[in-house]
Amino acid sequence: MDKGYLVGNRYEIIRTLGEGGMANVYLANDIRTNQKVAVKALRYDLQDDESVKRRFEREAKATGTLSHPHIVNILDVCNDNGNQYIIIEYVHGPNLKKYIREHFPIPYHEVVDIMEQICSAVAEAHAHGIIHRDLKPENILVDDSKDPIQVKVSDFGIALALSDRSITRTNSLLGSVHYMSPEQIRGGSATALSDIYALGIILYELLAKTVPFQGDTAVAVALKHSKEDIPDLQKIDPNIPQALENVVLRATAKDPNQRYQAVTQMHDDLSTCLLPERAGEKKFVPIPTNPMANNNLDETRVMPPLHETGQRRLEPPKKKSKKKRNIIVASIIAVLAVIILLFMVFKGNQETTVPDLGNLTLKQARVMLRGADLQVGNITKENDDNVDAGHVIRSVPNKGLKMKNNADVNLVVSLGATYYKMPNLVGKEYDDISDNLSKRGFKVKLKYMANNNYTAGTILQQSVSPGKKVIAKKQTLTLTLAKAQPARKKVTHVRDLTGYNLKSIQDYAKEINVTLDVSYDFSDSISDGLLISQTPSANSVINPGDTLSVTMSKGPEDSKNNSTSDSDSNNDSNNSSSNNNNNSNNSSNSTKTVTRSINIPYTNDGTNSPNKVTIYLGDNNHNVSNVYRTMNISQDTPLTLSFSLKDGQTGNYTVENNNSTVLSGSVSG
Repeated sequence: MDKGYLVGNRYEIIRTLGEGGMANVYLANDIRTNQKVAVKALRYDLQDDESVKRRFEREAKATGTLSHPHIVNILDVCNDNGNQYIIIEYVHGPNLKKYIREHFPIPYHEVVDIMEQICSAVAEAHAHGIIHRDLKPENILVDDSKDPIQVKVSDFGIALALSDRSITRTNSLLGSVHYMSPEQIRGGSATALSDIYALGIILYELLAKTVPFQGDTAVAVALKHSKEDIPDLQKIDPNIPQALENVVLRATAKDPNQRYQAVTQMHDDLSTCLLPERAGEKKFVPIPTNPMANNNLDETRVMPPLHETGQRRLEPPKKKSKKKRNIIVASIIAVLAVIILLFMVFKGNQETTVPDLGNLTLKQARVMLRGADLQVGNITKENDDNVDAGHVIRSVPNKGLKMKNNADVNLVVSLGATYYKMPNLVGKEYDDISDNLSKRGFKVKLKYMANNNYTAGTILQQSVSPGKKVIAKKQTLTLTLAKAQPARKKVTHVRDLTGYNLKSIQDYAKEINVTLDVSYDFSDSISDGLLISQTPSANSVINPGDTLSVTMSKGPEDSKNNSTSDSDSNNDSNNSSSNNNNNSNNSSNSTKTVTRSINIPYTNDGTNSPNKVTIYLGDNNHNVSNVYRTMNISQDTPLTLSFSLKDGQTGNYTVENNNSTVLSGSVSG
């Protein structure tokens, strides 16, 4: 299954964990609980085998009845598109085979602890009438996050309920030959004692790092299990306690009757094998069995007469010799029959790996499959831009997967590349067609050209002519897009405003889009209402939005005439009256400065933009209809206004904020 596939709309496949004889196991994420689980699925080449499917269903039913801390729990069974999946708990850690390889030598107390856990799990299965039939380190998972480590027995894929009579003798040979009991090798049915034999081999491997019997073929290993004694463990490790080795020897006795008769007995023996009181224990030696025990001893025999001549007395030995020869021949034939049966069974169950067939011709693929003991199945064809016509795109199942000998492998063969007729893209917006070009496989390069006749992003040129047929995935397409022509920045030099009045300066400020800031001052040399000074100075660069500050003339400042007494101390009444009249006239013609402090409010429209404020002022020197001052404010701003007023004259002011009057008032001279 591919990464990301959602089994039963719930379990998202992450990666493959392992491949077994009957099923493949995948790591998945339960999207409902966000927990890691293992998904077991029948192998691709076995999904149409009804007997295997029944066995797979039996595993789910059998293991589902078991609940034990050392048995991998079944969490769910689901059906997806006609295929059945078993969802089991995920154990984070290696299998026992890998653990032995990485941690050997393992301390004896840890070996015993591991075996006690395994025995307790198998005993639980036996108590429910379930024989595992394929016990081996590869089917025992180690959770090394626990201290001490915890093991869990898994893969009841060929488990058999004791009450189930539907499995044939041939099927009893499905287990791994390195852990198979002698009675199974001779064609007998698997029993609880067969599981005990496998447990003994596992214990041997924990102590020696290797299985007791090796061979070039499965048949050679099987015959060793049937005929040879278990190798002496103390020759491998002299420090192994004899009581611990005795557990191996008793569990692997050739005669099932001399083994432990229940897994619980083996568990109990393990629990005491390291105790000091068992240090002097003698080596367990199985009682020899009579190889003729299974012969029919009640058979009638013909005895020779007692009073025969010498010649007659010699004849019976000839008959005995002939009978012995027949027994030997029959035994040889029986052994050969067992060997042939074993060879046929193992040959029929041999597996092979799907070779890499990518880019091979169909003829080459047939040869490769034949060499791997596989056959060509269905052939389908499709376009592929990367594989030449007539060559294999992929196999189903894919390379590296295991299948039974002579199984069919389906092939997908290329029809060649898909050609694409290039459309006319000029005048189209690139953003509108970019996704389509990417999906077809084009490698697109972009260039830009300034052009104010088209909106930015419009395609102006294409490197592949319209109507040309190309293989999109092998084609580089260069497109030239329009971009806005950069506008030249206008440089404004401030005009010399000497001699300008306020109205002319206001018009100029509006023309060059600057803010005008006006102030006033007296001048003896500049006429009232004309420019005194400007900032920036004439011919300086000014940008739109900048501030142009000007100072306007109020004319010369009026002198104040103070009344003086006549030098003649004896002024007559006429002169006094005349002086009083003059003082009165001077007082009525003089001006004075009156100030008014105001606070201009700031209005925030949500953009934090500055407010443009215009102030109008009317006094002896200003007309209230003309702009007195403009300014930009970003907060409430206090300001002091100065009025030049004659006695009895009234001054006025108006403040506009963004063209709306916010303040107005008057002052008296």
